[in-house]
Amino acid sequence: MNNTIKCPYCKKTIEISSALSHEIDEKTKSELESKIKTKFEENYNLKLKDKENETGELKERNRDLSNQLLELNKLIRSLKENDEKRALEMEKLIGIEKDKAKLDAIKIASEDYRHREMEKDKTINDLKKLLDNARRKSEQGSQQTQGEILELDLENELRNAFQNDEVIEVKKGIKGADIIQVVKTPLGNSAGKIIWELKRTKRFDQNFIDKLKSDQRTEKAELAVLITTVMPKDCQKDIISINNVWISTPKHTISLANILRQQLLAVAKQKAISSKTQTDAQILFEYMTSSEFSHQLEAIIETYLSLQNQINKEKMAFEKQWKQREKELEKMYKSLFGIYGSLTGIAGNSLPQIKGIEMLDIGGRE
Repeated sequence: MNNTIKCPYCKKTIEISSALSHEIDEKTKSELESKIKTKFEENYNLKLKDKENETGELKERNRDLSNQLLELNKLIRSLKENDEKRALEMEKLIGIEKDKAKLDAIKIASEDYRHREMEKDKTINDLKKLLDNARRKSEQGSQQTQGEILELDLENELRNAFQNDEVIEVKKGIKGADIIQVVKTPLGNSAGKIIWELKRTKRFDQNFIDKLKSDQRTEKAELAVLITTVMPKDCQKDIISINNVWISTPKHTISLANILRQQLLAVAKQKAISSKTQTDAQILFEYMTSSEFSHQLEAIIETYLSLQNQINKEKMAFEKQWKQREKELEKMYKSLFGIYGSLTGIAGNSLPQIKGIEMLDIGGRE
């Protein structure tokens, strides 16, 4: 960089001091960061305003539904009053007229009354169904909007707290986690992925964990986090790990993210150091000890255990099918332990412990 300038008045060359150069660089950097931050805040406020408008529209529809319900109640009261009047008129006819002609008229009136009653009941039931459907759709729309606002807040928190990282929003309608965070080293290299799933629910479901584990394998992410307003049953902590999925309440989101990022950065640092003298054998060794390889073996084990449980339930009723599936499991068992045994011989104690391997029915095999 040229550290001299030419005076526009005396035409002499003047040297710029290092301090002045640094001050100019810092000022330029500060102005650029300010522009980027202002642009991001404008985009965030625009998204938040859109969500608030959607919420306002839902409230307006709820008011319309309430007005319709009031009108329905008025109609029901009116129908009941008319029914009471017709009933009184029929009682008068019965008390005054005794001859056959009058009795025939009463019979006709009674039949007409019964038909009107059926029509009234059908009208009321149809209106109630329409209102229930409209109310249910309105509540679903409101919950969806609240969930999208939570996702937007989490994206903003992660971007503000970890400005070097890449925070990717998963668009609505696309299968997978809600947010993907790519952790970056100070040099801008990827240190790993964290996938985030948000659940605003009244009851925690084990399927939340199973679905996120599947998304983690698909994304080949090192870590998976589930942020939920309701923790699992009998859980007394605000942060817990179940089946290698981190579960937390919203208030601890950034604290947990900090801890998980440090783990990924530490692993990335060790990999960078070892890569300077890495051979093909070491590359294979690292793959066998990687989280990706562990995930793949865990998926095989989970499939094996699922099939084994299914066989135990069906064994009494489907003996023939059970024998056939047992042979298939025998093949899978031999293949799986053949792979695992070979890799253990190569990697030794460095091979990561595969969760669930000890649950396989080893004692029952020959």
